[in-house]
Amino acid sequence: MAFFVGLPTSAEDFYAMGTEKLLDYLKDTARVNAVIIAARTFHGEAGYETHDKYFAGTKLRDTPSALKQSGFDILAEITDRAHERGMKVYSHFLSYDFAVPAADSETNITLDENGWEVLPNAKLLNLSQVLEIDCFGRKGMRPCLNNPDYRQYHLSVVEDQLRSYAIDGINFNIERYGPISNVLNGNGGSAHGRKPLAATCFCPHCLESAHKRGIDLNRAKLGFLALLEFSERSWQAALKDGNPMAAPGTPLCANRDTSAPPDGYFIEFMRILGRYPEIAAWNQMWHDNMLSLLAEVHGTAKAVSPGRKVGFHVWHPRDYSPMERAMYNMRDMRRFCDWIKPKMDHTCGGYRYYQNIKRIHQSLFYDRTLQQAASVMNAIFDWDVADYERLPENGLGLDYLEKDTKAYIADVFGEVPIYPGIGLDMPSGPAGSMHRPCEPEYVRDGLLTIAKAGAQGTVLSRGFGEMQRKNLAMAGKTIDEINSMLCVGEKYDS
Repeated sequence: MAFFVGLPTSAEDFYAMGTEKLLDYLKDTARVNAVIIAARTFHGEAGYETHDKYFAGTKLRDTPSALKQSGFDILAEITDRAHERGMKVYSHFLSYDFAVPAADSETNITLDENGWEVLPNAKLLNLSQVLEIDCFGRKGMRPCLNNPDYRQYHLSVVEDQLRSYAIDGINFNIERYGPISNVLNGNGGSAHGRKPLAATCFCPHCLESAHKRGIDLNRAKLGFLALLEFSERSWQAALKDGNPMAAPGTPLCANRDTSAPPDGYFIEFMRILGRYPEIAAWNQMWHDNMLSLLAEVHGTAKAVSPGRKVGFHVWHPRDYSPMERAMYNMRDMRRFCDWIKPKMDHTCGGYRYYQNIKRIHQSLFYDRTLQQAASVMNAIFDWDVADYERLPENGLGLDYLEKDTKAYIADVFGEVPIYPGIGLDMPSGPAGSMHRPCEPEYVRDGLLTIAKAGAQGTVLSRGFGEMQRKNLAMAGKTIDEINSMLCVGEKYDS
């Protein structure tokens, strides 16, 4: 079987270059055999024809994109043409929850006084009716994954696309942190500072879910308030120190003590979890609700068309956040997906891991050195990236790719294919910062490394519009090399 090669594209890519020309280029140059098309944007614009009959169970509606209004239906435009070339078409559904900057750039992050990213002109109609509720009773900026209306919206989109177009399946993607991570680290993106956020969600639907699990609501709220007060302690200390990782914002708790706890921040964190186990229970409930949405998406797709595939994208912070890695359990996910694509960009990943260590250091180890925090994280993940300060310049490296690819494969017991996302020219960090440039040799080394580790394919990431032609050409040459070895029955043994 040929190596799976997916590549995310947008309607704008095809409109600008021309459908036939771009499909030929992807197939002939990069050896792409699966086009992953963003048929809807992450803030609710649809580039295809939606049908109200599939949305009877939800108030939420996407609005047509500018290209769709001009008559350019991206799914109708590319599906048959891709199939004629032997290429699959997967619709990429990114449930990014709309708390994003207006410009999709890591250099243009704008935060409000509470540390939330400034919301763009969200195109999803009736969004305000499904927003989360935080532990203070305030509406947040992200929809609640446990809200029945919001869940049905996802299922309606999936059913509409599968019934209305001859696509080969869905590439589904949720990118968001759980309650503990939000309270400890705040905005989780790769370029932001740290501002602790109030825990969510405490809407009626989540309260009902907690009641069924036997979680004490009052103790859960008290626990998250204690955790927030703890988290703001180090954040305010960092503000006082002029630490650039401390994002500005309004404190949510009354504690203004910025001295380190006598036993250290990490021990104090463990004390809070021991005193309020409801924190961990609520965090698990939040992630279980997210996981059940993935299961419903898969079930809906199979009910509509059993032969079509559902792949799940696992975002990169799962790899380098201990809290998120514990929650995103591949052994559970394997039961309701046809493939898993972990985002494993080893070039820009160095900068992102570098920034995440700064947030973890500030939240849990601010009474220790940054290098000590980095050593703890490296030990947890068993990564050979000892030179912390040069992470942005060096990237995460091939040792990371090999170990994590093998770990994903072991976690799913080899039952579903793993297609690591290999980054080509993904931007990282503020303009002028040192970060690993993507060169053809690094693309080749990355692809060969995941093949040796047992991956059955890859998704070249993040999107066609960012990629240099020389790197796409090298990807194609390396895929040819991998496929030739597969054809003669050889294996990429390390």
